[in-house]
Amino acid sequence: MKNNLGFLEEIDDLRTVWPKEASDFTPWLAANIDRLSKAVGIDIDIEETESAVGDFSVDIFAVDADTGRKIVIENQLEATDHDHLGKLITYASGKSAGLVIWIVKKAREEHRAAIEWLNSHTTEDIGFILCELKLYHIGDSDVAPAFVVIEQPNDWAKGMKQPKAVVQKKKLPRITDMLSWGVVKVGDIITSKYSDEEVTLLENGHVSTENGELSLLEWLKNATGWPSVHTYKFAIHKKTGKTLSELRKEYMQEHSVEE
Repeated sequence: MKNNLGFLEEIDDLRTVWPKEASDFTPWLAANIDRLSKAVGIDIDIEETESAVGDFSVDIFAVDADTGRKIVIENQLEATDHDHLGKLITYASGKSAGLVIWIVKKAREEHRAAIEWLNSHTTEDIGFILCELKLYHIGDSDVAPAFVVIEQPNDWAKGMKQPKAVVQKKKLPRITDMLSWGVVKVGDIITSKYSDEEVTLLENGHVSTENGELSLLEWLKNATGWPSVHTYKFAIHKKTGKTLSELRKEYMQEHSVEE
């Protein structure tokens, strides 16, 4: 039996697939964040794209879904440079990040060494991951992206990737609690960041959409096209113009409700 095996070929120019970082690559990564999550071993929840840091903006601001650790992700479809290395420090400081992920076409040796040095000389509360992005295809097949981790925090598997102790997570009140408080009401209109779609809040905390009844999370995933979102920070109460997270926080502070 003859096996017809093809040759795996690398596409050198990432911009043949994503011409521009901000308008092409960042939205793609946000919609496919599970690919990066698998590569780095972290369940990443997106908070915001092009998130403001003073007069600048970080490509993606996210959190570790398991620990709540804040994550900044900076994309560079070229070889690493000093400018982006400096931006990483600025963004990490501005967002109080616990993890910085730098995605690049090629990691220059001096910048790889810099990330290694940062991981060796900073506390365990902050870590840096340097990740190269590769594109491959076989013949006329679809292009396949691959994230290759070049540098990561020391003792990653023992430290940041694994919890140091069993911690009982605090659960914030949910939409059904907010309904019982009267903060939101049945029939209220809910919108979302990055989408103009409007839905109606139901008594059970779900929403009525054009596609029928969905949970808030299911609706937001469909509306944004992202596999992972922070429900209460993306859902906006149309009447007040505030996110559900903001409304919940205000009520809890005013009425001394403990988390």
